[in-house]
Amino acid sequence: MWRLQGLILTALLCSEGAIAEDIQYGFLQAGQLQLKDSDTTLYAGDVVLDGEYDDLPFFTAGVQKVLGGERIRYGYEGGALISWQNDTVSYSAVVDGGTAINIKIDNELLVFGTLLGAYGDVLLGSRARLYLSGGPMLLVATLKQEKPDTYPQPLSSTVVINGDERETSFGYGAYASAGLIFSVSRNAELGVVVREQAVKMDFNDSIADFPYEGTMYMLSLGYRL
Repeated sequence: MWRLQGLILTALLCSEGAIAEDIQYGFLQAGQLQLKDSDTTLYAGDVVLDGEYDDLPFFTAGVQKVLGGERIRYGYEGGALISWQNDTVSYSAVVDGGTAINIKIDNELLVFGTLLGAYGDVLLGSRARLYLSGGPMLLVATLKQEKPDTYPQPLSSTVVINGDERETSFGYGAYASAGLIFSVSRNAELGVVVREQAVKMDFNDSIADFPYEGTMYMLSLGYRL
């Protein structure tokens, strides 16, 4: 009898472990990337013009895989992301002892990328979980910045600002995320996610520098697969 009970208990534990290993969540996260440093500088000859970028929309889709644990679990996550910026950036400067000049640059940025990181969560009852994740990111981006056809006085029309060609760059870095997720039905989930990313991208031939580090605030829609 005791031996039979032991075999049943062992089978139940193995069954629970198999179930835990099969837990995974698909997610779609949408929000904004708030640039850590949104200031940008444009050099027109000896004149330095200052501008500022807007926040970028951001979408991430992926899977979180639970490998083990009960109340405190561990695993990994992976996904793909897309972001862009298509607007006009205004640059301004004061020259010749007080004359204000302004230049508008059309800015087109498109970013694709992947992320893969470690994952861990804590179950908060039966309908919520708090998770942390982090790991490397790899990005590829294209950027085109169109210079103005004419320059305001007192800038000379002969001032050369390199650019106008679409440029491609690869970026790499790391991210760290924290999310609070709630179950809204048996398998559907809804939550909020904050992600900090530090990514380096170089556009050597662009008109102005383009920073790409900051904090993302996102709404997360998920489904237990």
